[in-house]
Amino acid sequence: MTEQKENTKKTYRYTKQLIRLAIENGYTNQEIAVKAGLSPKSIAVVSRWRNGKALATVRQMQFFINEFEHLLKRKMEHLFYKLEKFEKDGNTLNKINYFKVSGEIILKHPIRKEVQLNNGNKKNVPFYRIVIIKSSNECFYILHQENEYDFSLMSDNQELCTIHVNLSHPSENSAWLTTAIEKETKCEQVIDIIDNLSMNSLPTNPRSSIIKSDLMTLPFILRENMLKLGHIPESIEVLE
Repeated sequence: MTEQKENTKKTYRYTKQLIRLAIENGYTNQEIAVKAGLSPKSIAVVSRWRNGKALATVRQMQFFINEFEHLLKRKMEHLFYKLEKFEKDGNTLNKINYFKVSGEIILKHPIRKEVQLNNGNKKNVPFYRIVIIKSSNECFYILHQENEYDFSLMSDNQELCTIHVNLSHPSENSAWLTTAIEKETKCEQVIDIIDNLSMNSLPTNPRSSIIKSDLMTLPFILRENMLKLGHIPESIEVLE
């Protein structure tokens, strides 16, 4: 089978993202239908592509792949950072390492806690976050992140200093330090990890209701997002 024939059947995984890029760049649903080789009246098909309810073929997306795939790749690249420990003069210090993951974010779920403000009021603030990315090589990366940590370094006079850092910034990703990374190849493995995290991390303090709520809803939100990607986890009963 020739490559051209294969493209008439092979679906384009990032149809939704590419269609939305085309719309952001001024294309209407009708124009997209024509460029995809469909009738100008096939706007319902384009709407299904745009909403992630169906995938176009590579052949149908070829014009937009040529026009916008370089922009799509930039949108699919995500920068994070983590701390790495190292020894110097018998002391354990930290340095920051940056890393990139390419793929689609399928989950970004914060876990909140209740804090007491100076005025006596209480506020729910995120302190822990789970990010799951389906990479371009079909692997799932599970990132565990925190926005509060201790950073150890040597001062100018070579004294050991430990600084307590509580990150907060309008740039969302910059306020989260990655503390652990897990890599899995199957959807069910990811679900098992998140289910275990949800149940085994529940606080025993009865006042920690907000944390319990965030943890208990985590497995549902993951499954919901998996369904949108076309995965049907074994733990979901399909009613006929």
